[in-house]
Amino acid sequence: MQISYVGQYNKNANQVVGTPVPAATVSSLTAALKELMPGSIFEGNISYIKGSNVILSLENGQNVRARLDQHALKLVQGQSMFFQVKSNEGGVVAIRPYMGNGKANPTLIRALQAAGLPTTEKNLDMVNAMMKEQMPIHAEALQNMYRSVVSHEGIHVNTLVQMTKLEMPITPQLAVQFENYRNDTHALLGQMNDFIEQMPVFLETQSADVPQMVQMNTQMLAVLTEGLAEEPLVLPQEQNLNAEMPSQAMPMSEAATVLPQDAPETLEGMFLSEVADEAVDGQKHLYQPNQIGGLFSAQTHEDVSDVLRSIGNLIENEAVFDENGSLNKNLTARQLLGFIDRELQTQLKMGMLEADDVKDIFSNKGYQELLKHVCEEQWLLQPQQVKEPEKISALYERLERQMEQMEQILKSTGNEQSALSHATEQIRGNVDFMNEVNQIYNYVQLPLKMNGQSANGELYVYTNKRKLREENGELSAFLHLDMEHLGSTDVYVKMKGKAVQTDFSFSDDESYALVQKYLPILDAKLAALGYQVTITVNQTEEKMNFVEDFLKKDLPGGSTDRVHRYSFDVRA
Repeated sequence: MQISYVGQYNKNANQVVGTPVPAATVSSLTAALKELMPGSIFEGNISYIKGSNVILSLENGQNVRARLDQHALKLVQGQSMFFQVKSNEGGVVAIRPYMGNGKANPTLIRALQAAGLPTTEKNLDMVNAMMKEQMPIHAEALQNMYRSVVSHEGIHVNTLVQMTKLEMPITPQLAVQFENYRNDTHALLGQMNDFIEQMPVFLETQSADVPQMVQMNTQMLAVLTEGLAEEPLVLPQEQNLNAEMPSQAMPMSEAATVLPQDAPETLEGMFLSEVADEAVDGQKHLYQPNQIGGLFSAQTHEDVSDVLRSIGNLIENEAVFDENGSLNKNLTARQLLGFIDRELQTQLKMGMLEADDVKDIFSNKGYQELLKHVCEEQWLLQPQQVKEPEKISALYERLERQMEQMEQILKSTGNEQSALSHATEQIRGNVDFMNEVNQIYNYVQLPLKMNGQSANGELYVYTNKRKLREENGELSAFLHLDMEHLGSTDVYVKMKGKAVQTDFSFSDDESYALVQKYLPILDAKLAALGYQVTITVNQTEEKMNFVEDFLKKDLPGGSTDRVHRYSFDVRA
């Protein structure tokens, strides 16, 4: 129920308080006031005020007595404004001024009145959000949106309105992900990192039920190593000495001096892995990134060795420890995790495994690094794999399947409310949201493994699947990089046929100088592929907004350009 007072203030303010009125009118007014529910909003003119007691003049020419909230702003006689009902008990209506952050205006209230909807703050938010999205606010539209708001109490009104406009299905899970994308907290890589951080914490903080701890570790390792190729076992005495560093691991400083300017094809596959080395007896030992020697620092290696020496008979396993009792640095992360898992199971069957021993392993920093590496093997793409669509499809199919299996493990052990379970739900929800977006647009996130770092990339291909592609064949791309040392870098590319225009923008002079040094390599690479390139430098602080700049591009009032955006948020 709402009482409107548009355009009547001057007339009613001049009316003498207490003017006799017909009994029928008073009865009607009294009935209307009784229907005012707490939270309802109406307009009124202050005809009289003393302390907290006020008399309001309403549209029908009558006066209403009310009690003003003690924390209300200072009001004066003759003032016209909106009020919200705080309570309505025993014939006493308690009110307070309603400012509404600009939402309390006659247009919104009249729209709700026309639709027969109560004038509550939430409904005003709804109409205001619909107007901002340029959606119709006729009676049918408001009633439909109101039903959606009522049936989705836990979802913010603005989220409901925007998802409705974009014709997206509305569920609590998709709404959470939509808000993550709108607030720029949607990075899949970040959610993966949350999972990776929570997994060892989850294992470490489990109850003293040793069999359950070992079983969960075994089950989770089976999920995380599913489908990975077998790795050849290299014993300590078989490691290669003085091996040459593979070209794909060449440091940038060396690459700049040895790469021929006329052979840009040698760039492909560079900077994709890292190789750790150490000097032993004057000789250099080189390890691949997935080997213990390439994963662990000297201190971590020693800490892991100390813990593993105390677990069962691992110290006697020549594949794990050499004759001097040193942990085999040729083992890969997966291989060492496998040896540890099998030894835990063996000791469990023999009844010789204590809870503290298991927790010592799960809490060890080195063990956590092993888990992290295996997850990265499964979930991170190398840059050269991005051009292979089947690699991306396989990644998401695997990710969806593994998260579902993780949820089943957590549910079966009564841990569905754990932080690890929440991290799992976030990843699955993000994948589901991308599937929904891809019903209309082409969009995918690309979690990348670059040299010594992980990077979250987002591939925006702005081609609405409901419309035909433009005939002129001109495409645009936007690449955004945020790196610790390089700073903010934007690259805008426009291509038509073999003609490519590239605009670079940097946040500081040092970044510009560094990248400019390698632009000839880029130019040569593109020229070798038959492209005619024009490179310029600009300055801009534009940042991609997923909802505003991508999802809404094709809506009325949005840009009609077909924009291909490639955005990578890189942590260096």
